[in-house]
Amino acid sequence: MLIALTGTLGGGKSTVLRFFDLFGVNTISADEIVHELLETPKVRDQIQKYFGRKVFTPSGKIDRKKLAARVFSNKDEKRYLESILHPLVFQTIFDRYSQNPKAITVAEVPLLFETATEDHFNKVIVVKTPIQVVKKRLQQRGMSHEDIEARMKHQIDLETKLAKADFIIDNSGSLSETKKQVEDLVKILNAQNRSS
Repeated sequence: MLIALTGTLGGGKSTVLRFFDLFGVNTISADEIVHELLETPKVRDQIQKYFGRKVFTPSGKIDRKKLAARVFSNKDEKRYLESILHPLVFQTIFDRYSQNPKAITVAEVPLLFETATEDHFNKVIVVKTPIQVVKKRLQQRGMSHEDIEARMKHQIDLETKLAKADFIIDNSGSLSETKKQVEDLVKILNAQNRSS
């Protein structure tokens, strides 16, 4: 069973994914895959050809902050970057899942609905976090108010995502409350997986 885990920027998806891992579920992070892809010569060459050297560090690595600043202020550049990365990210997720398809695998996919790829997954979990909590967390991570607004403009609103969810994890309380919800959900998913 392949399950997508999504939510909003700064909503706690990575924390929830770690809890799934803790309870013995196979986990995949789209963000980690992007990190890996940005290290590959093929992707680096494509990015350099399109964006130039300005989005690279002096040592020749892609500067993710500079790249993000560019794409979140330019729709065409964002579209180009996504056209390179998204197919590779999803291919990697499906390849990793195919290595053990009988097990439950939870893949953290931040832009699941934005890429209209939810139908490729058996179930969808949405992490629900109040927007004011999200903004506070992102500011604590060093993001400016302008950065937060620019990124959120590119995401589908949480209410729409919640309406499409098979399961919801409420991450507005304490970590232990979130962890308990994940533990309970793992039991449900294991039971569904056994009966399918």
